[in-house]
Amino acid sequence: MNRLPLSRVTRVALVSLMSLLAIPACSDDENDGPFADPNPSTGQGSPDAGAPDSGTPDSGPGTPDSGTPDSGTTVWPQEFTCEGKEAHALTFNPGQEQQLQNAVNDLKPCTTITLGAGTFHFDNAVTIRADGITFQGAGRGAQGEGTGGAASTVLDFSAAAANTNGLDVVGKLFTLRDVALWNAQKDALRVENSSNVFIQRIRTEWERENQSSNGKYGIYPVKSRYVVVEDCEAYNAADAGIYVGQTRYAIIRRNIAKKNVAGIEIENTKFAYVEGNTAIDNTTGLVVFDLPGNPIQGTDVLVTKNTITGNNRHNFASDSGSSSTVSQVPAGTGTFILASRRVEFVGNTWGNNNTVDIAVLSGLAIEPNPVLWSAGFFNFSTSDVYVHHNTFLGGSGESVDSGTPSLAERPLGFLIANLYAYGKAAAGVDRVEHVLWDGIDPAPRNESVANGMNLCFTNNTLPATTKAAVVDLDLEAVQKKLMAATPDIVGAWGETRRYNQGATPFNCTGFRPALKLP
Repeated sequence: MNRLPLSRVTRVALVSLMSLLAIPACSDDENDGPFADPNPSTGQGSPDAGAPDSGTPDSGPGTPDSGTPDSGTTVWPQEFTCEGKEAHALTFNPGQEQQLQNAVNDLKPCTTITLGAGTFHFDNAVTIRADGITFQGAGRGAQGEGTGGAASTVLDFSAAAANTNGLDVVGKLFTLRDVALWNAQKDALRVENSSNVFIQRIRTEWERENQSSNGKYGIYPVKSRYVVVEDCEAYNAADAGIYVGQTRYAIIRRNIAKKNVAGIEIENTKFAYVEGNTAIDNTTGLVVFDLPGNPIQGTDVLVTKNTITGNNRHNFASDSGSSSTVSQVPAGTGTFILASRRVEFVGNTWGNNNTVDIAVLSGLAIEPNPVLWSAGFFNFSTSDVYVHHNTFLGGSGESVDSGTPSLAERPLGFLIANLYAYGKAAAGVDRVEHVLWDGIDPAPRNESVANGMNLCFTNNTLPATTKAAVVDLDLEAVQKKLMAATPDIVGAWGETRRYNQGATPFNCTGFRPALKLP
């Protein structure tokens, strides 16, 4: 991502876009092939399914997980199986790092690698390029634990070569569980171009808080299929704690993401279940978005039973490379949806997010050139977002960007902060509403259609102090008035519209993602 938000969406660009959309459409769905079933069973062989995990990841040292991995009874489509093949087993203990590195360089399929309790120190990435691999330790330990204990296994990459990942995996039928990945130079766990991936009860962490040099992603499955991330913890990532990118079919459940810039991100991903996670004390808690230049058009994301509160941490992301997108997010953003479609939020809890609980944005707000969205079949629009039967605790929207707005670094937050400062003084609007819609999609905006992108906000539990629940910001019009040679703050505020819950046009219903929670 390479553009600042709030660049002008010109009429010329939009006219050009409409011309491009007249081209006979095709879809990346055509590439799904045999994996196009929107409701696969959960699968594999080893994710927890029975009683072992309570839904709350373990927190204490020495008590990584009490349960025995379940065998599972249903199976996702698999591109590889170990059935009928020779199984191999390797065991290593601290001090045998070089033997481990030698072994992974020559792995046979269907090998289980078991690491003993304690700390393993690596000077390079652990690279796995084989199918049917299980990599398991004695436990993930507790937050802040950089040294493995009697019942935990820590893989310490503090002295690894620059710009290397921790665990770097390409393989089918891969399982990782019960380890901690500490101080990776780049991504702590990167799994790419893989299928049937099971990531269970791991912890990714950087020792120091709020450092832009803290690697990048904690748990990062990308360009993969059939991914489960469950009962994991991610701390202090300078980009995202858990980042699922360009993936088809993912279950992200019962994880904890804290102290990251972004807690959990679902990017250019089709068919994702995001259930029962805790995203607290990040800059932004949970993100569902598409980026330009990626061929997969994200769609059908169910976000349910998550807790997304108190995400007010100062944004410490690097402003270079792909992290430039997240570096622009104002602190205190509970959730933002951008260039997304068919997203349902139900049963979640938001509160005490300083900027806003939910922001619904067009991709044109960050990249106004529609041509650059062509790889994803012009997937910049956000549409069909259904927010219902959630709980909003209050305390949100009262201090945009946690009181430190910056035009140069986080211009959207700067605009909102100044707009609402005026609104508070002139109109008594003392906080950003629970849902902020930028009002861009469908682009170009048709003023005669109040909710053309089908954003529905109904049957949520709101605090008694709520005056209005949804704001149509009309960002393009607001920006134009504020950036005029003579800024017109009164006119900018006049472009915004507020709606109570249950009010037309956001009292719509009926949309659900084309998938079912397993």
